[in-house]
Amino acid sequence: MSAFVAGTRKVALGHATDFGRMSAQRRRFLDSSNADGRGGQHSTGVRWWVLFCTWGRGINPILDPRRMRTDDAYQLEAEDLLEDFVIWLAVYRPSGQQVSAKSISKYVSSVRAWYSRFYRARLGVGAQAGRVNDILKGYAREVPQPPPLERHGCTPADLAGGMRRLYSGGDPLSLMWRAALSFGMVGLCRGCEFALSGSEPFEPDQHLVPTDVAFFNHGGRRHASVRMRKRKDLRVLRGKQARVLISGGGVHFDASAALEQWMECRAQLGLRPDSPLFCRPNGQAITVDEVRDEVRRVMQAAGRQPHLYGAHSLRIGGATAALAAGIEPQLIRLMGRWSSDIYELYCRMSAQAALRVGEAISSADVSPIGPAFQGEHLEFLEVEREQMGITLWRHDEQRGGDASEDEA
Repeated sequence: MSAFVAGTRKVALGHATDFGRMSAQRRRFLDSSNADGRGGQHSTGVRWWVLFCTWGRGINPILDPRRMRTDDAYQLEAEDLLEDFVIWLAVYRPSGQQVSAKSISKYVSSVRAWYSRFYRARLGVGAQAGRVNDILKGYAREVPQPPPLERHGCTPADLAGGMRRLYSGGDPLSLMWRAALSFGMVGLCRGCEFALSGSEPFEPDQHLVPTDVAFFNHGGRRHASVRMRKRKDLRVLRGKQARVLISGGGVHFDASAALEQWMECRAQLGLRPDSPLFCRPNGQAITVDEVRDEVRRVMQAAGRQPHLYGAHSLRIGGATAALAAGIEPQLIRLMGRWSSDIYELYCRMSAQAALRVGEAISSADVSPIGPAFQGEHLEFLEVEREQMGITLWRHDEQRGGDASEDEA
């Protein structure tokens, strides 16, 4: 027996009664389960729930989990409270604007998930047994719903023109934003892939740092290779699994040159090599909210309506430009790190193909015809279905609607 518990087993078993540390780690992992880094406590739905219960009803928003597990009458009271929460959002519009049935449904789901996550009890009678979905269906039929939020894609020409007007000088902040926005478009990046989202802390082993960037020459041009983490649907994958190639030599802008110029400026400023790649001169990392604001400012300088754009407009615009330039959808999926991983079974990315995508994006001429390329998921083409040997249903036929993701 003593031989069995020798070495690493003995060390590990010695920590089996370290209840305090285990509790702290449990809480840490629960917090990290949600994109807000707080286990969903900072999500919009939970914040509205706390406001409604605390200031509207004068009650504790954390209902007794012990009673919730055993008392059927208490569960019904909680479900009634959730239904009133739905009515409050739909009818009284606490934000000053109408909230769609779809958004309210997400808020209720986030409240239920948050409560279950931290208090290990179901809030109310549960989504399946409750009437919330029926109430929201009635609300959607009775009251005209607000149109979905539009997000247009930046065209390469507009992005380049706006940046020329705003970043004409060589000051560090201008160099940083030119590099960040160019990188975001050519790399088909989500805002949270090159900037901090919400209240998440900066972590050098997770977020972009200068040591993740390497420059190389190919075809008589200067390009960049960047290691980065992949983020999708608010699910964070630890580590930097993706390698993104940023091509140089574009007609409208040169993303690789802009990045290299900013890297040289960083060195002159004396910024630490393990500090954020895209940051202010004081070393503070940029945030997704700042990316959104800067994209709007650049597009306004280009003569566009800024409210139609956001941080995701770089990714939308880059993918739209790649399609307009004749890049194959399969290659765009791989470059954009979309979730259709089945393509990796019969598609192989090459450096030449990746550089071709980046050059096409930064050189394409695209007419701004509206919020094209809204969805995160590209449709499969018929030939692609045949290659995979499977039959896929159209999403809108299966569910009777469309689904689009947007990053503010």
